[in-house]
Amino acid sequence: MSNGNTNIFFGGSNDPLLGSVPSIDSRMQELEQAMRYLEQQKQNLVQMQGTVPQIQQRQSNTPIWDELDSLTAQMTEKEFAVMASSDEFQESAKAINELVQATQLAQLRPIIEGSQQGKDALERHLTLVKRLKKLAEAEVNKELEDFKEYTEKYSDMPYAEYQKMKRTKKGGKK
Repeated sequence: MSNGNTNIFFGGSNDPLLGSVPSIDSRMQELEQAMRYLEQQKQNLVQMQGTVPQIQQRQSNTPIWDELDSLTAQMTEKEFAVMASSDEFQESAKAINELVQATQLAQLRPIIEGSQQGKDALERHLTLVKRLKKLAEAEVNKELEDFKEYTEKYSDMPYAEYQKMKRTKKGGKK
């Protein structure tokens, strides 16, 4: 829950809880790198499809993207930095990036799973997720059983004392 206070850090600073907070310039560099990465991914997709004219046709079918590109191309780095520092802009850009990533993932899933390297990596990950799911379920069930025991037999003592008693029983006297 929030207490109503909001801490906003500008420039490079260190926050004891958040750690190092990047400066606006370094964040802008990250965003520019992400934009270059997305452009490279777009070019890779074009090469995979082997249809450069089709992409050029798509660009004319995306007037909103074209206008966004035109507007941001006209801005200086400082103007773009000011705009990009806006919470509203960041939320909007994040939503668009999530859509782009979801679309890319949907397009790349069959390609990745179709390659031997991708299939091997996915199978290893599947095995890991299945194993970790069982461990997580066991841990949650143990916590629920532990809390059930507390409420049925030890509800007269504070929960912290109950937990201390359980640790002492488990590991001997401490």
